[in-house]
Amino acid sequence: MSKAEKGKRFVYSLETLLKVRKIREKQEQEKFQKAEEKVLEEKRKEAKIKAIQAQAYLELQELMTGTNFPGMNMIQLRKHQLDTLKEEVQKQIEVRENAEKARDAQREKLNQALKERKIIEKDREKTREKWKRIMEKEDMKFLDDIAGIGYSKKMREQKTT
Repeated sequence: MSKAEKGKRFVYSLETLLKVRKIREKQEQEKFQKAEEKVLEEKRKEAKIKAIQAQAYLELQELMTGTNFPGMNMIQLRKHQLDTLKEEVQKQIEVRENAEKARDAQREKLNQALKERKIIEKDREKTREKWKRIMEKEDMKFLDDIAGIGYSKKMREQKTT
C-alpha cells in the first residue's frame, strides 16, 4: 500500500490513518461494552420478573391447597395477576433478545474495526522492512564507495613507488 523511501528515520506515510483506525476501534470497543452491559441489565430484569412470577404461582398454590378455599373473586384476581406477569416476562424476553441482537451487531462492527487496524499495522511493518532493506543497500553502497576509494588510493601509491 505505502511506499518505502530512504531517509535517516522511518516515516510511515499512513500514520494518521493508523491513528484514526485505532481511535475508531476504541470507540467500537466502548460501544460494545455498553451493549454488553445492556444485555446483562435486561437479563437481570428478566430474572427478577420471573422470580416474581414464580412467587405468585407459589402463593396461588398455597392458597389453593390451604384449608380455607378462597372465593372466586380472589382466584380471578390471582389469574389476572399471573397473566399480567406472563405478558411482562414475554415483553422482557423480547427486549433481551433485541439487546442481544444489537450486541452481536456491535461485535461485528468491532471485529471489522479491528481487522482494518491490523491491515494498516501489517502494511506499516512491511513498509518498515522495505525501508530497512533500502537503508542496508544504501549502507552497502556507501561502504563499497569507501572501499573503492581506498583501493584506488592504494593503486596510485603503488604506481608512484
